[in-house]
Amino acid sequence: MISPNISVLDGSLYFTVSLLFVFASFIGYFIFLFTGSKMISKISFVILIAGFIIQTAAFVIRWIYAYKIGIDTPPLVDLYDSMVFFAYVIEIGYIILRIFYDFDALGFIITFIASAALAFATFYPLATSAIEPTIPALQSYWLIYHIMTLFVAYGAFAASFGLGILYLIKTGKSKNKDIENTKQKKQNRFLSLLPESAVIEESIYKVISVGLVFLTAGIVIGAAWADSAWGGYWSWDPKETWSLITWIAYILFIHARFTKGWGGKKMAWIAVIGFAVVIFCYLGVDLIIPGLHSYATPSSTPIL
Repeated sequence: MISPNISVLDGSLYFTVSLLFVFASFIGYFIFLFTGSKMISKISFVILIAGFIIQTAAFVIRWIYAYKIGIDTPPLVDLYDSMVFFAYVIEIGYIILRIFYDFDALGFIITFIASAALAFATFYPLATSAIEPTIPALQSYWLIYHIMTLFVAYGAFAASFGLGILYLIKTGKSKNKDIENTKQKKQNRFLSLLPESAVIEESIYKVISVGLVFLTAGIVIGAAWADSAWGGYWSWDPKETWSLITWIAYILFIHARFTKGWGGKKMAWIAVIGFAVVIFCYLGVDLIIPGLHSYATPSSTPIL
């Protein structure tokens, strides 16, 4: 158990505080879906930004603390730090989308995922916030660039997942005619909170395209790092294999959209299923399948 003083010094206490803000934002967006109140959605967005600012400060404090104790690279390779960074990039993605589009309803899904990631980091036994020296192979800025680009991709795919859910709800319920009048009115009010289907569809394509660019960069950088650390660009490690599967899934989506004109529900389902593959690649492989990317110990679980 880490003492309160250490949790302040290493920034982990502030991540816990940010969890409260992000969860409060999630509750606010939940209420918004039932009331349709724009004021509640704006308050929820402000609360989310406040939590995001606290997380930013926590990263600065944590990285400075790491340097002070003799660690030359930002702590991002273990389970705790990767989870809080995952929540962080998801929030960034939503904040950017919210600035340009009327995606208040998406806030409910995004804050749920971010809250879950922060809660996992805070309460999962193996996700300790202690900052400890890593093995020499992990002490590389190439690895940090590899992780950052991958997590930007994961954040984009999380946004596409949320948009895919909204699209399926929008197109599914809007075509359901056999509903009693009272229920129909409630559903119409809910559907009015969602962006137009064409806007959601276009956003899914753009977000996945951005995610694919960063995923490709992350894999290439990872290969370069692997060659310097392990003496080879590719070893068919379980994490590498599933990263390739994830990349193929999204590249096939782009190919199908251009050559077959795929869109609508097909695209939405790919966004949803693709994110499930991402989560398995990120967490499932490391926690279930041993490999070069799994350095799991009770004190440190790098997720590369």
